[in-house]
Amino acid sequence: MAPKVEEVRGKRAVIRFEAGKCIHSRHCVLGRLDVFVPNVQGEWIHPDRATPEEIAELAHNCPSGYWVPLCRCWASKNKPYCDSSHKAIAFSAS
Repeated sequence: MAPKVEEVRGKRAVIRFEAGKCIHSRHCVLGRLDVFVPNVQGEWIHPDRATPEEIAELAHNCPSGYWVPLCRCWASKNKPYCDSSHKAIAFSAS
């Protein structure tokens, strides 16, 4: 099964978001709350609210592209990768 990639096209930039790779560090949201709007129904990515250079900088700062979070709780639906399921089962590591 191919990974689901959300693609949002702006006038000068395209933002692609792959939920299966996202580790939800929120660097994008905290970096540009106007571009990546959390907790809304419908559209939440707005590429036209920043320059292509600003969007590229957000992408460079995204740890999902560098970190490979592996699941340690065995509850992930995206094994071997973490999908934050550990929060729902209150997993605690030593």
